[in-house]
Amino acid sequence: MGLKLFVDDKRDFPERGFECVRSYDDCLMYYRMFGDFDFISLDFDLGDGPTGLDILKWLKENGKSPSHINIHSTHIEGRREMRKFAQENFPNAAVTMNMTE
Repeated sequence: MGLKLFVDDKRDFPERGFECVRSYDDCLMYYRMFGDFDFISLDFDLGDGPTGLDILKWLKENGKSPSHINIHSTHIEGRREMRKFAQENFPNAAVTMNMTE
């Protein structure tokens, strides 16, 4: 597996194996710096402002296609919306909802 990105405004970052950011803007900056990520793990709530769903929409609009999208949010409605969007717009990606990724 190639590059992995973890996006969360509050949770502890994984100890290794991931590039890690706290916000929508930082996520976009990392995509500009690194190109593409094979695996992205997203929280829904990212503080005040854009959400993990907004990141998924940006990925779609910009032709990004991670092979694995993990949703690690505890926000019930946000998780549901993100999963639905990911499954409909990234048909070749594995979509998981796992808090341990």
